[in-house]
Amino acid sequence: MIKSLLMVGFAATLLAACGSSEEAAAPAAEATAETAAPAAAPTAEGFQPVKFTIANATSHTLTHLYISPAAAKDWDQDILGNQVLSAGESGLVSIEDGVESCMYDFKADFDDGDSIEVGGVDICKLEGETVTVSG
Repeated sequence: MIKSLLMVGFAATLLAACGSSEEAAAPAAEATAETAAPAAAPTAEGFQPVKFTIANATSHTLTHLYISPAAAKDWDQDILGNQVLSAGESGLVSIEDGVESCMYDFKADFDDGDSIEVGGVDICKLEGETVTVSG
């Protein structure tokens, strides 16, 4: 099965990767989306929080979602915690870590063993948008 991470409202697919769990270990394809959406403005405290919706349009449960600054060597904590995003569900994501960069990497794991990654996403352009995982 192929799953992809799409930004609704944008014409670009961020990622179309993943097949079996063996393929999940292979380096993920990377792409970025170009958009005219406003970027988050820096404040005296750093960058303002960025909030967007993630929608699971697959037939599988999204079990883990990692969103880390692109410069990080390791993934941050699973932002879903002990929750999951079942097929057809959506949830609000808020990035409030104070990192003064808009470039982040995404990783989504599913209950069927598939995993997708996308690198170099400008999260400042995601404010108020929907990121859809489909496949």
